[in-house]
Amino acid sequence: MSKVTVYITAHNYGKYLPQAVESVLKQTLRDWELIIINDGSTDDTAEILQSYSDHFKIRIIHQEKPLGLPISCNNALKAAQGDYIIRLDADDFFDENALLVLSNVLDSHPEVGLVYPDYYHMSEDGEILELVRRKKIDEDARLLDLPAHGAGTMIRVSSLKELNGYNETIRCQDGYDLWIRFIHKFKVYNVNLPLFYYRRHGSNLTNNMGKILSTRRKIKRDFVRERFKYDMPGVLALIPARGNCLPMRELSGRPMISYTIEEVKKSETVGRMAVVTEDDAIARYCASCGVEVILRPQRLAAPNTPVEPSILFALDTLVQREGYAPDVVVMPHINSPLKKAAHIDEAVDTLLIFKTDSVISVCEDRMFHYQHRYNGLEPLFKQRQLRLEKESLYSENGAIYVSLRDKVSSMNFLGESIGHIEMEEEFSVHVDRDFDFWLAEKLLERERRAMECPTGVCA
Repeated sequence: MSKVTVYITAHNYGKYLPQAVESVLKQTLRDWELIIINDGSTDDTAEILQSYSDHFKIRIIHQEKPLGLPISCNNALKAAQGDYIIRLDADDFFDENALLVLSNVLDSHPEVGLVYPDYYHMSEDGEILELVRRKKIDEDARLLDLPAHGAGTMIRVSSLKELNGYNETIRCQDGYDLWIRFIHKFKVYNVNLPLFYYRRHGSNLTNNMGKILSTRRKIKRDFVRERFKYDMPGVLALIPARGNCLPMRELSGRPMISYTIEEVKKSETVGRMAVVTEDDAIARYCASCGVEVILRPQRLAAPNTPVEPSILFALDTLVQREGYAPDVVVMPHINSPLKKAAHIDEAVDTLLIFKTDSVISVCEDRMFHYQHRYNGLEPLFKQRQLRLEKESLYSENGAIYVSLRDKVSSMNFLGESIGHIEMEEEFSVHVDRDFDFWLAEKLLERERRAMECPTGVCA
């Protein structure tokens, strides 16, 4: 028996593997075991592992065919003999004090089931690019919607087994799936010390943001389906549509409002939908689509009027008319016609999972920003090499807003605790100008071609 089980999952990372293994051998904590899983590698991984086969603290598992990360993680969990378990990817490596610091946290905090550190980003050749500082739980962050890194995180074996390990039905984002399940049952903790080195290179799964975001949406949807299958809150979508040319302007041969209506109808979480407008033409079109219409007074539709009074008017109308009061209100804007039902569902799911007052849709802004100061432009953040979570910037894309009904007021739709979903840029186009229409047309055309010819080799 050992205090800590370290496991390395290796698939064709032979050129990095020795550095990962040596970083475990050099740990200042000596009470560990190492399990190395060769996940069907076809490079020189097997030959490299042969040199460690006689080490008394190392066990090697050869999987003839690649089984993927979640299955490999569960195989490591079954073989683990330690009280705590931590994953190290074959292309990364530990600081020499990683196991000592993280295991001390779990030793001294019996109520904690998972602990994670800060880390360094490296280039493919090992050059340190930046230090990633995580927010300190309870001091910098109460909302736990930014998960721990899947690797470099130490977990109690008993807690992980109680959750039945990793979800083998997903091919990536296994750490995100575990995080959501974990925070609903156990306490988590973090230390603001960089204790592992994370390599970024062309073959990283992390580079495929579209796949990551779609997988996270599925993870959230599956969690909410299971957790709320008997008591799903009532969700109402209210679509504000001001009587100008925009809602009825044709986009690829259809009124622009029709795109939002269509996706709300496809939503699994929305139980009811209504369009809020003062315009008779919009009302007639929506009624012809089978959509409920709530006519608001002209004073609520004046230019530069905030949308919150219209939302409250619609909610009060439904209460007075039929005693209907939803638990959750979704406000999908017609100016973002490329959003999908899956984005709407993710926003509702995020609100329920993380228990926020509201959720908004955003795009992460990764550019370096400046402000105009006394001497001209000065960087908004002083160091390019130090990236703090609290300094990450997100741009509101205006596509989706979701809020608890009792948090909506005449001046504020969002309340105090605001969660977010990150949307891909191609679904986040906000249509106001002619250029936006042109871009949306092009993206819709590309989407149609992809649906007609999924393989890309059609005649």
